[in-house]
Amino acid sequence: MGELLKVEDLIKSYSTGKNEFKALKGISFTVEEGEFVLLYGDSGSGKSTALNIIGGMDRASSGKVIVYNRDITSYSDKQLNEYRRNYIGFVFQSYNLINNLSARENIMLVSGKDPDVADKMLEEMGLKDRADAFPTELSGGEAQRVALARAMAKSPAMLLCDEPTGALDYDNSRRVMQAIKRLNRESGITVLMVSHNLAFLPIADKVIKLKSGWIESISENDSPISVEELEW
Repeated sequence: MGELLKVEDLIKSYSTGKNEFKALKGISFTVEEGEFVLLYGDSGSGKSTALNIIGGMDRASSGKVIVYNRDITSYSDKQLNEYRRNYIGFVFQSYNLINNLSARENIMLVSGKDPDVADKMLEEMGLKDRADAFPTELSGGEAQRVALARAMAKSPAMLLCDEPTGALDYDNSRRVMQAIKRLNRESGITVLMVSHNLAFLPIADKVIKLKSGWIESISENDSPISVEELEW
């Protein structure tokens, strides 16, 4: 394994009328290939802002985000589109599935319209029998696992998860976290997950705690536990 991501002195400022708000105040950290990294902090800590910049959905005010030795903060809009398409898989709290497409068709949007790839991903998520179901016919946990399958269908270098269990109950949260952890361990996919849930800290290889736009601490876990061992 080698270094996949390096964030250097990342700053993000927003102008609100005459005032300027700094969501990120100069954060720096690295992520190795295959790591499960948790960006942890309260609402307003800057964790989602950092994830959006790393994913190429937002631009930094200053600093660098280096992925495979390339600084994406200098990319054009076209280059960022290619970066998102080729390197990044996104999973959000709100699922973002298209309601008039089936689970299979939602995944086919990013799998080159290949139904075999879509069906394989659904099977891995334990949703083989839900391929023809529409998002409104799925439970919250099923919909989130379809979103996860869609994100993984293009074999991204990084899976970015923004509060993926935030809208789920306990049982569905556990199923989704089991799926994410399995992809990380069995497929070697690098995971960056944003959460304010303290219970998830023991499953991560690295925990980056943010507070008010700063990194308060970075800790590494030599013996992360499985999702099955979690209590929350």
